[in-house]
Amino acid sequence: MVDVLALPGGERGALRESQAAAHQQLTFFDNLTRRWQRACHCITVLLRLVPPMTRKHLRPLAAVVSVALLLGMIGCSGGNGTNNVTPSTTAPPATGGGTTGGSSGSAGGGGQQTGATQSPVKRVIVLVLQNHSFDNLFGTFPGADGIRVGVPGYSQVNASGATVTPSLITTDATADLVHQRSNYVAAWDQGKMDQYAAVEGDLAMGYYDNTQAHVATLWSYASQYALADRYFASVMSSEPANMLYMVSGADDIPQGVQPAYGPCNSPDLASKPYTWTNLGDALSAKGVGWTWFHENYGMCGGGYVVTENPFQYFTSTQNSAHLQDLGAFYTALAADALPPVSFVNPVGAHNMHPGSGPISRAIDWVDGFIQKVQASPGWPNTAIVVVWDESGGFWDHVPPPQVDAQGYGARVPMMVISPLAKRGYISHLQMDHTSVLNFIQWNWGLPAVNGRSALDGSVNLKDMFQF
Repeated sequence: MVDVLALPGGERGALRESQAAAHQQLTFFDNLTRRWQRACHCITVLLRLVPPMTRKHLRPLAAVVSVALLLGMIGCSGGNGTNNVTPSTTAPPATGGGTTGGSSGSAGGGGQQTGATQSPVKRVIVLVLQNHSFDNLFGTFPGADGIRVGVPGYSQVNASGATVTPSLITTDATADLVHQRSNYVAAWDQGKMDQYAAVEGDLAMGYYDNTQAHVATLWSYASQYALADRYFASVMSSEPANMLYMVSGADDIPQGVQPAYGPCNSPDLASKPYTWTNLGDALSAKGVGWTWFHENYGMCGGGYVVTENPFQYFTSTQNSAHLQDLGAFYTALAADALPPVSFVNPVGAHNMHPGSGPISRAIDWVDGFIQKVQASPGWPNTAIVVVWDESGGFWDHVPPPQVDAQGYGARVPMMVISPLAKRGYISHLQMDHTSVLNFIQWNWGLPAVNGRSALDGSVNLKDMFQF
């Protein structure tokens, strides 16, 4: 296998571009095959509904129709299977930006109106994944600020005194790394980013690339839509801190703490009810529907991790109809009844958390989830914001800006997948989890819940979109 980091710069770039182009071709023909198979299946089903004598006369026509469908699909896709990765400068057609949307049944939210929006985005779906740094997943992605010789922390010394440099991960499943606040602070080393190998072990210096088929799926989405390479965790800590910042711009303590409310919480002397304003409160006050969908919600011992659900910490939102199992999301999606704002948190086997199983299985789940949303009636005005909550102990070379005593933490990937997103675009603007909060506040005309949520005054997430 070729180690791209060992190649000269020009050859390395050419190889990556060639790999990306090849994968886009494969993705195109795979999608085309699936569509054609579905069309042929539908034709077969329709033939079964007519009498046998009539059916035999229709079969030649059905064959012609299926071939015509295949040719039409190729023609509509440009015929060469490639994606245009030039950033679009053309705004999408006006689709009601700044107007009140139609009725949108809110799974758990009571069927509120979408509310007046500042953009054509009528539905935001935030998909929360777990524990990978930007360099770990996209460190060799073409055009991104990624891994290269000489960046901070490129060469480190591990606990045994051996020198460690970035290396390609070739296994489908890895162990979990320690990722408490003390570990993050030590690995960060005042911005030198050079103690990951010593604190976390050699695995922390590992990275993936698109030579692995399933990781190539993530790269394909990043190539087709918008990727951010200056997006940081809000806090140099583990959960619940980062998701608390995403939904409220604050936490209580930057350490792992159990919620004071159930279900499935454990006794914790540090637990207490949270009463400051969160995004759910602000949306509800404006009459805008929202729901946090959590896979296996309330299944104690069945994969539900309470510290990953920030709304369970608040008196105003805990045990409310706004917290639902993921099954309710799919029901609402099929009925075109999703609330305007949805958060989706899969279980460990699906959210890419190291130590929870093969990364291929998790990425397959993510791919299936995205395809379901893309096939839904509301897709034209939907934006899926894919985030990773924290770096999970994996090295990243960009020193996170320290905006206050808690963070930022190390860079994590973020993608916007939407018909309204810029195509093949990499945003280099500084963002963190509160940028998602700030975008939602801006889009629905909500007041900032606090100073941290308004820190991104320019609403930098807008850079990912065509409007």
